[in-house]
Amino acid sequence: MSERMKVDAGVCGFSFGKNISKLKYPVEEAVRSVLPLCDWFVYAAGESDDDTVERIERLKHADDLPIPPERFVIVQTTWPEVQIDGTVLAIEANKALDAAEEVAAREGLTWGFYIQGDEVIHEDDLPLIKGGMNHWAAKDRVKGLQFWYHHFVLDYDTVDPWMYHKACRVMRMGSKLQIFGDACGPGMPWYEGKKNDGYLDKHHMDEYVQWAAAPNERRRARVFHYGWVKSKADLDEKFQMVEKLWWGTLSEEEKERRKNNKFGQFIERYPILKKFTQSHPKLMQKWIENHERFATVPNRWLNPRFYAEVLRHGFHG
Repeated sequence: MSERMKVDAGVCGFSFGKNISKLKYPVEEAVRSVLPLCDWFVYAAGESDDDTVERIERLKHADDLPIPPERFVIVQTTWPEVQIDGTVLAIEANKALDAAEEVAAREGLTWGFYIQGDEVIHEDDLPLIKGGMNHWAAKDRVKGLQFWYHHFVLDYDTVDPWMYHKACRVMRMGSKLQIFGDACGPGMPWYEGKKNDGYLDKHHMDEYVQWAAAPNERRRARVFHYGWVKSKADLDEKFQMVEKLWWGTLSEEEKERRKNNKFGQFIERYPILKKFTQSHPKLMQKWIENHERFATVPNRWLNPRFYAEVLRHGFHG
């Protein structure tokens, strides 16, 4: 087994998914990236039209995991036919969360580490996250630890700085948290102020949310979000899935309007997006080697459309 970074308070990781191969998501890398911090892991595997369940089973029994297979729990689920606002994703994420809560209660674990199938944690950030988990474990008021986001678009060299910048991925178990919205992150339905329905990802909200690091750390732990790294054909296929899960009951005209509003026009906006110059997680090396840059474009600072975007939405990097 590979090395595990023991967290004093104990951690149960969890994730969910279906049709992962069709979506070309790096699910093994996603899970592996958090396992060094986990004592247990739960995966809610939805009934799929591809080999998703088989991939998770193989991962569970891999010889080099930092936890034994008996601590890797697979929960098989069937997704309901919910086709509005991505709600089905939260439903399935909460199935994984519920199973993780059961493990945490039985084993006396403090934290849950939520990771989606297209997200990977950088190995350089694991000590940072461990320090945050250990520091905030005794502060019961802290319910979630949040991460900084890099959203990659079309290739591994390009990020969209206008997507959301932070989200919680570490949650205090036993706090009656739920995954909200389209499964982007956890919230507190019992929050007394009801600000954003207690959505932890939106605001610090008193002292309920802290960064995934000890207070003396200046760096921020990061989530590398790769779900939109696609070829043109793969992007079209993903949009078909998104349209069904988010707007399956709406007219074609309304689907198109909402798609443009929520995701923008990735290909058209590609020339004004930011080039990424930092390192990627080592787990993603083969994926990066096998995916070419989408296009060669001039420096965005020479593009008038970039300044129009800044005027509309502000400069975010």
